[in-house]
Parts: sequence; C-alpha cells; structure tokens
Amino acid sequence: MATVRNVLSVAGHLLLVVAGIVAVLVTTSDLAYPALRHALVALVAALCVVSVLGRFRRGWGPVSGTMAARLVRAVGTALAGLGAVGVILGFAQGGFPSDRASGGVRIYTVVLVVNLAAVLAATSRDSGLTPRAMVSSVGFGLIAAAMFAAAVPTLPPGLVGLGVLLVAGAGVGAGLFARPAEGRLVPGLLAMVTACQAVYFVAAVLYRYGPDAWMPYAGPGPLTPEGQLDQNRAEAIDPYGVLLLLGLIAAMIVVGAVMAARHGRVTQAPVAVPGVPPGNTAR
Repeated sequence: MATVRNVLSVAGHLLLVVAGIVAVLVTTSDLAYPALRHALVALVAALCVVSVLGRFRRGWGPVSGTMAARLVRAVGTALAGLGAVGVILGFAQGGFPSDRASGGVRIYTVVLVVNLAAVLAATSRDSGLTPRAMVSSVGFGLIAAAMFAAAVPTLPPGLVGLGVLLVAGAGVGAGLFARPAEGRLVPGLLAMVTACQAVYFVAAVLYRYGPDAWMPYAGPGPLTPEGQLDQNRAEAIDPYGVLLLLGLIAAMIVVGAVMAARHGRVTQAPVAVPGVPPGNTAR
C-alpha cells in the first residue's frame, strides 16, 4: 500500500510539473521577444526539476516524515512559485525585453532555484533539523516580512536598511531559539533565506500597487511630476536586490552544510560484519 501511495504521489507531482510548464507556455505565448519567453520557460522548468529532486535521496530528499517538514516545504515552494509568477508578470523589472532575457530573468532563476533547494535540503530526512527548528526558522523569516510590511506605510520611504536589519534579526532569532544540540547555523540561515525572499516580495508588491507617497525618491530625471512619480515607482525595488544576494549566499551555505552533514553520517555509519551482532565491534 505504501508503494502504491508513493507511486501515485510521484505521478501527481509530475503532472503538476507538466501543468506548470504548460501554464507558462500559455501565459507567455503573446510575448514578441522569443528569448524572453525561453528564459521564463527555463525558469519554471528549473524550479520543477529542483522540486522533483526534492523527492529523492540523490537530490534534496526525501522529505522528513513530520508534518512540520511538509509545512515548511509548502511555504518554501509557495515562495518560489510567487517569485516565478512575479518574474513572469514583470514585477520589479523594468527595461527592455532583451535586458530582462539576458540578465534579470537569469538572475532570478538562480536565486529562486538555490533558495528552493535550500528549503528542500533543510526539510529532508537526513538534514538533522528537528521539526521545532524547521518551523521556528520559517516563522522568524515570515515575521520579519510582516514587520517590514507594517513599516512601509508608517516610516519614511527607503527602508532597505530596515529590511536588512529584519533579515539579520530573523537569522539571529532563529539561531538562538534553536537548541544547541540541533545546531544554530542552519536554522539561522534558513530563517534568513525565508526572510530575504518574503521581504523582497512584499516590497515589490507594495511599491507596485502602493500609494506614491511610499515610493523613495529615485533622483532627478523626468521633467514632469507624473514622470518623476513613475520613475520613483519603477526604481523603488532596485536597492532591495541586496536581499536577494544575502538570501542566495545563505541558501548556498544551507545546501552545503546539509549535504556535508549527510555525507558525514553516511561515511560514519557502522558497517555490518557477518557473525557480529549490531552494536558490537569485531575484534
């Protein structure tokens, strides 16, 4: 019965992968610049491949059997999906289609793929993280994003520094909240990965749809007040790219740390010796 469930689960996952790729093909069918469409399809395909690898040990899986691990994976997958939707819709991206295809979309692809891999690795069966550490790490990251969202309407424009401080606070908080036996590095970095993504997405949405008063001044340029406001809105998210960089670095360390710990546990596993009961050492 368990084998049947696993087969059905993998089949359902593969169907979702196919549906995601078909959806982006349909959504981008009216793009006049083929290279941009190819880049967007590659973004979704890369995320799909990473999500599939998260089911197998040779990748970043399988998932731990706890509800906490599945919940954290759902949050990480949702953030990756929201990021992909934002890139496809052109959130926080200006310039010409050629610029987006050659630079912007590729950068977002790397960031989203590595961030998703970090979440999958941290919630895998061999990650060494307890359910408490997983949930608290993601919780601190989401709290940082909520605090940033509350600060945008109330504080002066230009809150990049606050965003960085909230990300750092999430990492420190999750690290201190983890028990020493669990390790503090991976929980803290996982919180930073979550916070960097969430804060960046919140900023992108608020600066796209929020009032003009929330927009930081982007510097002189347009001659009309309306043009100046449009420039402020278009460039408001640019400084927050530093959060993507911080999150990318943290995610790479998480993946490396989990893979190294997994490899260490495998190489240190006791080798069965014929005729020797488990737990004893052959003389």
